[in-house]
Amino acid sequence: MATDRYHRQVQFPDWGEHGQARLRQAKVVQVGCGGLGSMLAPAMVRAGVGELTIIDQDVVDISNLHRQFLFDEKDALEKAHKALVAEKRLRKVNAEVRITGIAEKLSATNAHTLLSGYDLVLDGTDNMESRYAINDWCVRNNVPWIYGGVIGSTGMVMPVLPGKGPCLRCLYPEAELSDKNIPSADEAGTISTIPAFIALLQVTEAIKLLIRSPDLIQALIVVDIWTGAYHQVSVEKDLQCRCCGKHVASFPRSLYRTKIYALF
Repeated sequence: MATDRYHRQVQFPDWGEHGQARLRQAKVVQVGCGGLGSMLAPAMVRAGVGELTIIDQDVVDISNLHRQFLFDEKDALEKAHKALVAEKRLRKVNAEVRITGIAEKLSATNAHTLLSGYDLVLDGTDNMESRYAINDWCVRNNVPWIYGGVIGSTGMVMPVLPGKGPCLRCLYPEAELSDKNIPSADEAGTISTIPAFIALLQVTEAIKLLIRSPDLIQALIVVDIWTGAYHQVSVEKDLQCRCCGKHVASFPRSLYRTKIYALF
């Protein structure tokens, strides 16, 4: 029974039965099912979201297993598609949730096809090309999304609410990114606990948004899980932002070709 399954969370006063009912009606799409995504998806499914679609073209590799808790060695040997493995496993976790795995790569070209019809987009990606595609489509179509990123022992989370606050391009303008010599996650490494920690922060903010909680954090959350440092940083909307400020309809293809796969 749903009442028994969700009893502990509906007992939380700020969640309640009304929040659970709203969550059950929500449709969420998640882009990426790696370090972040392999924790985003189980957490959303266990919380009782109504519908979850998982988009990721990648297959499981042995190097993923230290931080991607949804997969195992058999998946790596078989080079199984992450999105399809996630769909199969998570259907056994909560049969009440409509789960779909799509083994495709999101891009600026197919974003409208893949992201339309959802209440919220979750960022489980590991590169700025995909994040810009998510950001630009969401701003253009007035759909909220939750940014997340990790590198080393550090992670960041920021809800992006089109029309109400800054977008990803306000935080990370492409010109600034291109001018910085920042190591990739492959170069700097990633400890196994930080993706899960950041993903759970993303899910918490996603649930607040979906159940219409006034406690949604409208700031950039920065965490270093190794040192224990935690900060909330106010991000101002850039009126000159090409995306949410000037509302440029499209962006040059070069803007999606950054080689930076880190946070900054």
